[in-house]
Amino acid sequence: MPPTVKIQTEQPIYQSTFSSPSSSLPDFDIEKRYQPSEKQSPTESIRPLHRSSPLQSAISSDELHTKPWPERPQLLAKTVRQWRWWEFAVDSVMLMLPIPFFMLIAAILSIDQVPLTPKAANFFGLAIKGAATLFPIFFAACAGRAAIKYATWKLQEGAALGHLEQLMGSRTIWSTFNMHFQLRSFNTIGILLIIVWCFEPLGGQSVLHIYTTPSKSTTLDTNVTYFNSRQASYSSPKGVFKNQWFSGFTVLFASSLLSTVEVKTSSVDMWGNVKIPYYSKIEATGAAKNNDGWIHMPANFTPIYSSLFGLPISKLGIGNTTFNVESTYTELSCGNMSVTGQPAMGGKSDLISTTGPFVSFQNVTISAAFAVGYQGPDLTAPDESDSAWVLPQSCPDCLPEYFRGRTVEPGKLAFQEFAGFDNTTSIICTPLQQYIESTVSCIKSTTQENCRVTAQRPSILPHMPSSITPLSFPEVAMGLTELLPNSTPNFNAVNMIENFIYNPSNGAASNVISGETSFGQNEGQTPLLAITPDEFASRFGQLMNAYLYGSMWNSTPYLLGAPFEDIQARLIGTKNASFIPATPSEISAMILNQTVAFTVPAKITTETDIFFVFYSWLTVFLLANLIMMGASIASVYYARRTILPEYLGFVSSLAKESPYIGMPDVGINMDGMGKAKLLKDVKVRLGDVSIREGNGGGIGRLAFARLEDTVTAEKGKLYT
Repeated sequence: MPPTVKIQTEQPIYQSTFSSPSSSLPDFDIEKRYQPSEKQSPTESIRPLHRSSPLQSAISSDELHTKPWPERPQLLAKTVRQWRWWEFAVDSVMLMLPIPFFMLIAAILSIDQVPLTPKAANFFGLAIKGAATLFPIFFAACAGRAAIKYATWKLQEGAALGHLEQLMGSRTIWSTFNMHFQLRSFNTIGILLIIVWCFEPLGGQSVLHIYTTPSKSTTLDTNVTYFNSRQASYSSPKGVFKNQWFSGFTVLFASSLLSTVEVKTSSVDMWGNVKIPYYSKIEATGAAKNNDGWIHMPANFTPIYSSLFGLPISKLGIGNTTFNVESTYTELSCGNMSVTGQPAMGGKSDLISTTGPFVSFQNVTISAAFAVGYQGPDLTAPDESDSAWVLPQSCPDCLPEYFRGRTVEPGKLAFQEFAGFDNTTSIICTPLQQYIESTVSCIKSTTQENCRVTAQRPSILPHMPSSITPLSFPEVAMGLTELLPNSTPNFNAVNMIENFIYNPSNGAASNVISGETSFGQNEGQTPLLAITPDEFASRFGQLMNAYLYGSMWNSTPYLLGAPFEDIQARLIGTKNASFIPATPSEISAMILNQTVAFTVPAKITTETDIFFVFYSWLTVFLLANLIMMGASIASVYYARRTILPEYLGFVSSLAKESPYIGMPDVGINMDGMGKAKLLKDVKVRLGDVSIREGNGGGIGRLAFARLEDTVTAEKGKLYT
């Protein structure tokens, strides 16, 4: 008869050789009924497998019993020493982890709308980077520990296994989502856990967006001082201008003529003084006027400026300053050009001479390339009883106020250019004085400054008729005819003034050397005929106004940026600068007494970088911190309410319950970490223990056991 094979279908029952310590002996005899020899596993009597495999535990079952296990039953409570040195420290750290982030929130709230400083920007930049790095780590530590502590407490009180799996599987954001999708359990606990863990990335990202540093505009009242262009001209062929600062003027004048096209068309001159445009050119664009008569500078419009020199301005602050200035300039209106032959005798011109009809300081010399003459009424001393006989001053605003109601015939300005010794090209212009109020906008930084006129209107202050110009005073007109042609060097009739009139956009080289000259052989015609009368009026007007500005009292130092505080009053004409903000009526009075510079109210707008807090992101970050703080408190609270040792989440807990490990049946009050320290050298495996149990049949048995007591599970084999 063949042998009968029995397949074991039930779990083997192991019987320990010792009885419970509390079964028969009284409590006072606990030392006697719990001897070290009795500290053995129920499987201790089973003979271990001996194989040639080197994969064996570092310590044997006997050596395991020599570990410092507690030798008596213990109460389910933490000792004072354990609470003091470990649990108290961990709980304290958990409670303190959210505090730096709350401090950061408070600091961020304190800097909202505060001006940015490099030190503060660097500090908060580093703080934000650090918070973005540490927040997910701290949040995971607090929330993960809270899940474990709460699960341990629920295990103590009794809970569904599914809830415990949810809690123990929710120690990271990924494991939380993975656990609930695998369990298909979306109950209240699951939804709360998912919501809580969503705040880990949200909190880390929100801290990066809680503030920004935009620029904020702040407008304040300020004052600006500017040069008075309505004061007297000292243009005289033999006066103080010729003897004192004419040489300085010629340097500035020639520098402007030789400047680049960008400088000539710029809103400021070479020294940063703001140029005043021709109002008539802006008006000709058809731009609309507002109710106060202002015309704003049209977009994509290049203004033509009334002078090579700008208006000196001082006391500008850092920022964008806007203010209004009063100014005046002479504008020419010219007729058509005519070409005539030069007279056979008596000089080069019979139109311009010391006797007229157009008067100049000297007769035109044979080597002259061009000449300027003036014809008009003499307003130096219009009445014998007028005080101008005693103190003559050469400016329209120096005349008595009753001239504002008089009709004065405008003068005439003649300009002649000579083609060698043959022909003369002549153009006659009418000079008219324009009084303009301009809105100036200046942008100044620590490294540069730039001003421009943004709007203009005719001045509403009292002024003389436009027919009265500085040329209405013979000293000024004679100075113009004598000194302006000699303001730049002449090289064989190559003249920078003429070349500027021909084409102001030419570079410096063409202003010195030209292929054509009025003195050369140009087939009886001069280059002046190549431009229109309107172009001549604008260009020669720029030169003439630059000359008139330069002839004002010691104007050259102020064109170069000298402070107005250095201006000294003169007995005749010039007064000190005023540094008290003036109203329009006060400015009108100061114009009459020839104050050199005015101070006017202005608005300065500064662009300041500030901290700007996004409260929406700050709220998200605050909520994430509150959740982290709540998790920290919950972990401490449930840790103190739980008397059981920490069991869940430790492999050593499996070893405690497995009969195949051979652990002593003691240490009930040790948590999982305490057991792990004692068992860390024991090699274990989830493998087949059927051979150990003496069952060599075809069905194996999986168990958590010591490595040497198991064999590796095989694919295709049946297991129970």
